[in-house]
Amino acid sequence: MKRIVFLIIASLMVLGLMLPGCTGGGGGGGAYVNIAVVGPLTDLQGQNHLGGAQMARDEINAAGGVVINGTAYTVRLFEVETKESTEGETGTTGSANLASAISADNITFCVGGFRTEVVQVYRDVAMNAKKLFMNCGAATGSLQFSVVSNYSTYKYWFKSTPYNESFLVKSLLKMTAVMGGVLNGTLAAYNATLLPAYQTDASFNHTRVEILMENAAWCAVMYIVAQLYLPAMGFNVTGAQLVSPTATDISTELNNIKGRNPHIIFTAFSGSVGAVYSIQKNSLGVPGMTVGINVPGQQLNHWANTGGACLGEVLLDTWAENMSITPTTVAWFNNYVTRFGRYPVYTADTYDSVKLVCRAIAATNSLNSDDLIPWLEDPANAMLDSVASPKVMLYPQPAITINSTMYALSADQVYALYPGINGTWVRFTLAGYNMTSGYYMTDWLCADPTSSGPHIQHDLVYGPGLVTGIGSQWQNVSGSGKKVGVWPMYLDPSKDIPLTDQYGCWNFAYPGTKSLYIPIKLFQP
Repeated sequence: MKRIVFLIIASLMVLGLMLPGCTGGGGGGGAYVNIAVVGPLTDLQGQNHLGGAQMARDEINAAGGVVINGTAYTVRLFEVETKESTEGETGTTGSANLASAISADNITFCVGGFRTEVVQVYRDVAMNAKKLFMNCGAATGSLQFSVVSNYSTYKYWFKSTPYNESFLVKSLLKMTAVMGGVLNGTLAAYNATLLPAYQTDASFNHTRVEILMENAAWCAVMYIVAQLYLPAMGFNVTGAQLVSPTATDISTELNNIKGRNPHIIFTAFSGSVGAVYSIQKNSLGVPGMTVGINVPGQQLNHWANTGGACLGEVLLDTWAENMSITPTTVAWFNNYVTRFGRYPVYTADTYDSVKLVCRAIAATNSLNSDDLIPWLEDPANAMLDSVASPKVMLYPQPAITINSTMYALSADQVYALYPGINGTWVRFTLAGYNMTSGYYMTDWLCADPTSSGPHIQHDLVYGPGLVTGIGSQWQNVSGSGKKVGVWPMYLDPSKDIPLTDQYGCWNFAYPGTKSLYIPIKLFQP
């Protein structure tokens, strides 16, 4: 398929028949930094790609532009439509429009990307043109692993958001463990008022969890890992189902879940099915507290779209109201809402990407991607003023080669990235918890995602003080629905060791974190 797409594009370009795939002004020349915003621009994810990039552009230009060798360059954005939210899109649209933009508009670098299956096709247009591409939406680790396995071609490919699916499921499991503990305590307190299936004397051993995810590449590893690790954490997994990212009716799946009386529904949605889930779960009277990923559920209009039925949903997220992940987060978040009338979802972190690459351009006095790559790879240039994370760094080329598909970070690399990890922390395996200290190579693998090695070159460095993500929850605040931050959650000092893993201690809370709300009515007659 890739070869066919590129042959078509090459033929069109030779014949001069390529139609413009972007907007925003004329072609090359002049003192400009030309940025292609690449994504499904008529859909939620692409609209946020564009919104974040526009805010960064305006701030940079208002401050005098990007200065290269004493000359101020104006930042310009060019819109590249990919239609990748549409089920069945093969990458042809994105490939054609990106090729047109690079050719006609003298693109400096690209930001965007969303659906893995489509991105893996059209990103090759930028790679072949040797254009830097900041991935702001596709989680799947295999996309990043290509940097390790074929560096000469894919060295231009960098991750900006989100962290890969292995880290997504790690955070989901951490968040679910905490939520499950709070839920259990609340159910015990209300035991006499609960439906019989949820009372503590009913015939179940521990908290029941249903897994419901998209049938998409980015969920493949999460779907397997969740079924393995949730039971090891003490949860009773009663069922697991996959649905189409664009499904308009999942009543069959939800009725199956309803019949198994779960306490928690563990979700992963990035497509429009996320909104369908929240609406139909309520209309069908499906109990269970939602904990997981739901990108449509991150939107400001999710409360109105569901008639408030999303009350209590907990989402692995990037931002929430008045949650100060960094000193710049709240002001940026509020400005975004004021300007666009919606909450930013994770793809709006094009904001950080544009600012970071423009900083690299100014530091190197170059618009050439090959000059920018070493600067971006240097940990000394980690981003400390991100609006999404306290410190944004990238994993380096792994120093240890195990075989052609598996590598590992060396002890020196690990201690450079995680200087606080030199004592004791908790290792969690399917066999349970055990204490250890020092460096274990098997904890720091870089491998094809099927081999569970998430420490991949040009992907985000994960952990407390770095990139963590947050848990948000829909709550009724003074009569209206608000998405507030509830995780990471500080419990008490006795939880420091149980909540410490190889990346650091997760027993902390960002300023502005709110108390978790348990929707107890879901479990009552």
